[in-house]
Amino acid sequence: MKIPFRPITFNRKSTTENRKLLLAALLAALALILSGCGRQPGPIIVFGSPDSPRLRQSVAGLEARLGAVEVVCVAEFGPQGKETLRRLREKRPRLLVVLGTPALMLVAPAEKKIPVVFGLVADPYFTGAAYLPDHPEIHQENVTGIASPPPLNAALQHGAGLLGKGVTWGLLYDPTDGVAADLARQFLKEAPRFGIKPLTETSTGAATDGPALERLLKRGARVIYLPPAASAARYAPQVLDWGRQMKVKVVSGYPEGSHAGALLWVALDYRRLGEDVGDLARRVLAGEPPQAIPLTAQTPLKVEVDETLVRKWSGYPGIH
Repeated sequence: MKIPFRPITFNRKSTTENRKLLLAALLAALALILSGCGRQPGPIIVFGSPDSPRLRQSVAGLEARLGAVEVVCVAEFGPQGKETLRRLREKRPRLLVVLGTPALMLVAPAEKKIPVVFGLVADPYFTGAAYLPDHPEIHQENVTGIASPPPLNAALQHGAGLLGKGVTWGLLYDPTDGVAADLARQFLKEAPRFGIKPLTETSTGAATDGPALERLLKRGARVIYLPPAASAARYAPQVLDWGRQMKVKVVSGYPEGSHAGALLWVALDYRRLGEDVGDLARRVLAGEPPQAIPLTAQTPLKVEVDETLVRKWSGYPGIH
């Protein structure tokens, strides 16, 4: 059986139109590729709250690892934080570095896609960014970071080694300052483990700070511990002045300003902490997903002993 032959004919008009369409598609694809090659990556933005010397020290450490970054700080309280964050997110940063607990509390519920690395957060597990302290590997998928709890235990350990056990320490705190209240609870719990007898007093304002400190002395405090809480700035000068006058021994954990008058100063090294956050940020920028990086807790320390005060106190019946 013969199969009839039917010649194929080409519609020149249709072929020309197809070629034009194909050429247009190729040009469009080439333009897209070229525009993509020329597009600048999103910025690295630091979003911090509240602004403070310790935050600026951390930024200096961060920039030592990443180079210059855009830094935006907002007040701890007030409506401007959410609006500022909204404007920053519109810039589509390739990385958001979040410094401070108030800043993380704003970012965690609002941002679910942009990679986030946090620092200067004592406890991330109530911010929404992380969930279970016993499982630091489980956290918000676009978030990772470094927790930095206040170095209270380090101060107690170093203080007990310097001043001896069986000594009564006093702590003044403002119960309306959440960080101070948490530190007071930890102080009462942890001090006995180091052979220290803890006493606390409360004060909610400058007018009552002095009387509360005097009550600690009358109750038998031989050491005053200055906590690394914002409210301690009110009475730190008075306590340090007492230390210089040798009215009481002072152990300070307050990181800012002068600590002259403290026998012992144990504070976080915020520049080193910023460097550590920068190292973590570099891992994320290199492509490591935040979801795969467990949260860590780091407390790099600065420890200083005033040898002059130690020698003066040693002239008494024992430094203890």
